Amino acid sequence: MSRWARLRPAERVAAAGAAAMAGSLLFPWYGIELELFSGFSQTGIEAFGFAHAALLVVAGASLFLIWRCGGGYEPPRPLSEGGLLVLAAIWGAALVTYLAFDRPDEIAGFETVRLRYGAFVAFGGAAALLSGALRLRRARGPGRADSVV
Repeated sequence: MSRWARLRPAERVAAAGAAAMAGSLLFPWYGIELELFSGFSQTGIEAFGFAHAALLVVAGASLFLIWRCGGGYEPPRPLSEGGLLVLAAIWGAALVTYLAFDRPDEIAGFETVRLRYGAFVAFGGAAALLSGALRLRRARGPGRADSVV
């Protein structure tokens, strides 16, 4: 049986959200509108910077944690999988919000740069990661308290 099949449904939702955050960099994040055409756009990879790298690190660390915990690993006692993933989702959403406000100054000589759907895919991925993480925390039960969040 594969590791994906051994994951709980909440872990699958969280993993899909983390993968969506990372995959969103392949979609257009920023763009300009032209009168005759639909405009030009830049993907997250083309506009890659420090915050985009941080978003990839958050998504990769989340996927690694889900993969490890799906194999039976438990984080050290005061930490929990759900609590760590909640923090990762909040940090991922904060990074996406920062990237939405910190748009490129210009694209192809045009200064009116707008958001495209890649940023919203990343934000949706952060929301899915948060949803799965909260379900994991709730499933942990009242016997063991999470002290992370």
